[in-house]
Amino acid sequence: MRYQKVWPTVALALMIGTTAACSSNSAGTGGLKTQTGAGKQEAPPEPVTINMLTDWKITDDDLNQIFYKPLAAKYPHLKLNIITASNTVNIKSLIAAGDVPDMLLTGTEGFQQMLDLGVALDLNELIRLQGFDMNRLDPIIVQTIKGFGKKGEIYALPYGMNYNALYYNKSLFDRFAVKYPTDGMTWGDTIELGKRVSRNDGGVLYRGLAASHLVKIASPLSLNRFDPATGKVSINTDQWKRAYEVFQSIVSIPNNTNDKKNGDELNAFLYDKTIAMYPYIGLFHRMADAVKGGLDWDLVTYPTFPDKPGVYGEADAYYLFVTPNSKHQKEAFQVISTALSDDAQLASSKKGTIVTPLVKKEVRDSFGQESDVLKGKNVQAIFKNRPVPYHSNPKKYDAIADSELNAGSLQLYGNAKDINTIIRESEEKIAKKVAEQEGK
Repeated sequence: MRYQKVWPTVALALMIGTTAACSSNSAGTGGLKTQTGAGKQEAPPEPVTINMLTDWKITDDDLNQIFYKPLAAKYPHLKLNIITASNTVNIKSLIAAGDVPDMLLTGTEGFQQMLDLGVALDLNELIRLQGFDMNRLDPIIVQTIKGFGKKGEIYALPYGMNYNALYYNKSLFDRFAVKYPTDGMTWGDTIELGKRVSRNDGGVLYRGLAASHLVKIASPLSLNRFDPATGKVSINTDQWKRAYEVFQSIVSIPNNTNDKKNGDELNAFLYDKTIAMYPYIGLFHRMADAVKGGLDWDLVTYPTFPDKPGVYGEADAYYLFVTPNSKHQKEAFQVISTALSDDAQLASSKKGTIVTPLVKKEVRDSFGQESDVLKGKNVQAIFKNRPVPYHSNPKKYDAIADSELNAGSLQLYGNAKDINTIIRESEEKIAKKVAEQEGK
């Protein structure tokens, strides 16, 4: 299979400019060697193309700020070729074709699959050889990464992190003369505030608080889906019940649900403007269009459990892997280290789309400084709470469990079923689907 090179115009211009500069500087030496002193001559590095498969399409801005521009400046001989995964081109199809790329990009939910497929190189040796300082990274992210290994392996490094927030529609709070949400609210506080906004006004149902997803609510509790000792599904626990109870409290608020079980809550918040508060992951990239449609919004910290103050959920990042069979492992890691340089992270942070995994205060404080849509917004709310490490027993069947958990929770609308029944039935469905997968 041939990879198709994807180069935004800015990146190409940078490469051409760098190449021209190198040609100019090498005038008189035949353009092949450079003088390094004492009569010694050293050949410039040979051009190397690094192929990277990504689980999603990276925006041109992020590619330029995090990858292309920093690479052109520091390693002009390196070219990064992006292959965006699809139904026909993905890691499994590339393994089958014997055409595994040099690098992979996936989210936290895809981390375990990379290990199961054997396409993740332990980066410890490259980290040591290239002197990469792991102390520059958020320690919770590092702990999460090491949690996927058994003996301290570091199978990937993150170039960015996701974030959680409670977004709210200022116009609805103004309309109903209710005070805005504030940083530091618990789920109980948020639900009570939602009750004050939820109502039918002029024939329009205005919902105070979106329920989002059960699994998202449970995230701060960092809960396993499968028992570490037996490997069997294990969601019939007091901790999982806490998440169900929060979900039930939200959907039980009068005038806070509709006959479609709230349907598409995201669009109802962003564009229909009929939801007052929406607890969710990163949405800044969607706000420019929403503002054009009339949304007057802001954000505060994500709601917390009383015994988990300052915790918004499990650490969720965008991970870069180097594959074991790559012929360019050194260069692939140079791509990673460059993406994690202070300059690249600072440029990205100012754009306000991806949260830096670095602990450096200057980089974090710069978040959103160059974003018009974030001007005047409480953007530092995303840093006031912290993540917890990913649950300790991630499995390749977690996605099956999460799908059934979220689907089962919908039966709490109208109290169609009680929590214990929903959990029992969900466990049975998860176990059945896992057995079917293992039987293939």
